[in-house]
Amino acid sequence: MKPVLFSCQFFSIYTYGVFVAFGFFVSTFLISLEARRKHLNENILFNLCLLILFCGIVFARLFYVALNLDYFTENWLEIVMLQHGGLVWFGGFLGATVSCLLFIRIKKLPLGVTLDLLVPYVALGQSLGRIGCFFNGCCYGKPFGHGIYFPVHGATLFPSQLVDSLTLLMIFVILRIWAKVSKRDGEVFALSFVFFGLQRFLMEFIRGDERPFYFSLSIFQWISLFVSVVGIIALIYLWKKKSA
Repeated sequence: MKPVLFSCQFFSIYTYGVFVAFGFFVSTFLISLEARRKHLNENILFNLCLLILFCGIVFARLFYVALNLDYFTENWLEIVMLQHGGLVWFGGFLGATVSCLLFIRIKKLPLGVTLDLLVPYVALGQSLGRIGCFFNGCCYGKPFGHGIYFPVHGATLFPSQLVDSLTLLMIFVILRIWAKVSKRDGEVFALSFVFFGLQRFLMEFIRGDERPFYFSLSIFQWISLFVSVVGIIALIYLWKKKSA
């Protein structure tokens, strides 16, 4: 664990922020290359990537604050202390998706083509960002005798952040392969809902941080199921629409 990558008298550079920035710039660079190949406006897509990043972080934080409202009403300055961790993936997913759809509509971009281009690199960016979670000690796993010792928690825990990163990287690879063979605009985007929901549903079994549970499943597992079902319905709609 190394939450602070560099520190001096005037400022500190946090490892989590470095990996989030690295994931953003790598994904944005690859998106620009793909946009050029598809004859889409690179500058507009770069602005869209910035919007996705900003809204994703803001909504992820707002969801976390809402789930821990008792704490933040007593420590309201902590709301902006992102270096301490505390982002809800589904909040970011919702904020990024809604803002992306609105931007595409305003700029009159081709909906399915744009979404299919972006979403694999969203998975890649998240994969790199999760490495930052590992160094920060957030999004930690359950106690595990053969795991990794996290000083901030004073316990040996399963490195769920690294599993999260690896599985998101696998989703990126699958979506990129699917994008090369798909003949339906929007299919890759719909498929990402299925994979993102399934991935998070399974990850919840090894996560150790606290969250509400309902009927033996965490709140995020119920949301995961909903996201996957939405993706399946969208895929069925696209397949039927194409064959009609």
